[in-house]
Amino acid sequence: MMCSTTIRCSTLVLCFIVSFGTTMGLYETAPHIIVFMADDLGWDDVGFHGSDQIPTPNIDALGYNGIILNRHYVLPSSTPSRTAFFTGQYPIRMGMQGEGIQGGEPRGIPLNVRILPEYLRSLGYMTKLIGKWHVGYYTPQHTPLHRGFDSFLGFYNSHVTYYDYKYSFQNMSGYDMHRGDAPAYGSTDKYVTDLFTDEAIRIIQYHEPSRPLYLQISHLAVHAPLESPHDYGHYDRQFMHIREINRRKYARMVSRLDNSVGRIVQALGSRGMLKDSLILFLTDNGAASIGKFRNYGSNYPLRGMKYTLYEGGVRGAAVLWSPRLRKTARVCDDLMHVTDWLPTLYSIAGGDVRDLGEIDGVDQWCMLNGSLPSARDRLLLNIDEISKTEGAIYKQFKLLRGSIEGGYYDGYYRDIERLMPHDHKKSIQEDMPLYTDTVLKSAVSQSITRHLGDPVTQPSTMIQLRREATVNCRPRDNFITCNVTECLFDINNDPCETKNIAEQYSRISRELDKFLEHYGRNVKRQIKISVDWLADPRRTNNTWEPWLISGENMLNNSAAQLASLTYCVHIGIILVTVTCNGFI
Repeated sequence: MMCSTTIRCSTLVLCFIVSFGTTMGLYETAPHIIVFMADDLGWDDVGFHGSDQIPTPNIDALGYNGIILNRHYVLPSSTPSRTAFFTGQYPIRMGMQGEGIQGGEPRGIPLNVRILPEYLRSLGYMTKLIGKWHVGYYTPQHTPLHRGFDSFLGFYNSHVTYYDYKYSFQNMSGYDMHRGDAPAYGSTDKYVTDLFTDEAIRIIQYHEPSRPLYLQISHLAVHAPLESPHDYGHYDRQFMHIREINRRKYARMVSRLDNSVGRIVQALGSRGMLKDSLILFLTDNGAASIGKFRNYGSNYPLRGMKYTLYEGGVRGAAVLWSPRLRKTARVCDDLMHVTDWLPTLYSIAGGDVRDLGEIDGVDQWCMLNGSLPSARDRLLLNIDEISKTEGAIYKQFKLLRGSIEGGYYDGYYRDIERLMPHDHKKSIQEDMPLYTDTVLKSAVSQSITRHLGDPVTQPSTMIQLRREATVNCRPRDNFITCNVTECLFDINNDPCETKNIAEQYSRISRELDKFLEHYGRNVKRQIKISVDWLADPRRTNNTWEPWLISGENMLNNSAAQLASLTYCVHIGIILVTVTCNGFI
């Protein structure tokens, strides 16, 4: 590589040393990697983005003492986002770009695609998954223990109820909580956020610290249904200022999620593992403010919500913390995509990213470590040939086409509390000393001080970081839609996506058109298969389980799959027909 300046060359050398410090001996061990993946968490539902309603002191403390990723992009719904995270590839390459997998739907990440835990296990990591899977389970080979995880406690489908762990779809309903390959009967009656937190703490307590650990806690929180903890006396007192009852339930759920982060960080500190840890917190997509699976989360002032390619759907809350970061207590406005985590974490773990083959994610460790700018200046948001929506970003410019359900989800969904007179106690915004004191007293802040001996970021810096991470713009009641013509937005100057500048910046529009056209030629179309009634939980002790021995050859998204495929299974006198229209 040719360097334009001596400084540039020196920076690259420094980046190389930092990136490969694990293998070069700068650190005694590869880091423990802890990933918290929240579900349907809103942009405006964390304190570090300026929320003055729901305190999240532990999550905020990770951001203020680490890095707040202010331009971290995900996919608009669960299955595509998790597919991108695990594979480092855009979901369009596997036909996984559309709606989330439904119960009884025989599809998943193709078995010939290696995923993150498989790569980390090859580097000597113990790999543990707790919580949500949602990337396919129709055969045993598609379940976590067969995809690189050493242990699993969680659920296969998109969500479960918070206390009895049941998932229902159409007229099928059943228990969905598994430990390893077996149903985890007897675990009911514990609030699921606490169940997952307790499991993570148990893993940490019994883990040998000298061996690197990959622990992913994919919380159900704060996905619908709205079920807050039964011991909500304290939470009711804390959230009495929230008048809307469903929003108050949601606040309790967020607070218990934040508590989970604090408890797990404390456990890492108690085991002497915190000093060698890297902790990532992110959401899979924006909040479901209205409509199906509504959770009353808020993405305000960003436009849109889950399911959309507007900022409220795909610009996800994310923070990164580690003692190995050279430059912390900062807001990062560099472009980053959820596909980048596979190469970035693999690189941090001491792997050679060339092992990963051709992927869409890029290694961002040098940027995160403060050595270089982002390794990307563009990204594909998504191409969904069924909903006819697509979008891409180049630097500060974002091009969108299409809309789902006639634009129903495309507006600005401000929390109802913003429309009410505030005659209650002071908000966080009005009482910043109280807010920063809460962050300083959080389990995360105290663990950093107690177990690392490091001072935590001070209140004045917290306030400045919070200000930098808060989006300030004025949404409009009358907004343009992108379902008739394409829209180009300047996200830096118009993060609320109010003004279509496609005509003024026609050259940029053409470049992004070409970018989308390029990826459009590589789209593997989604295989839309009717729900297989063989998956009915009533056939397996009222429990959701894999129901096919093998189906990869039939369901593989291959270029040769151009015709409809129909297969028939006889069960007694019942003929079950499943039609698949898989074509490319």
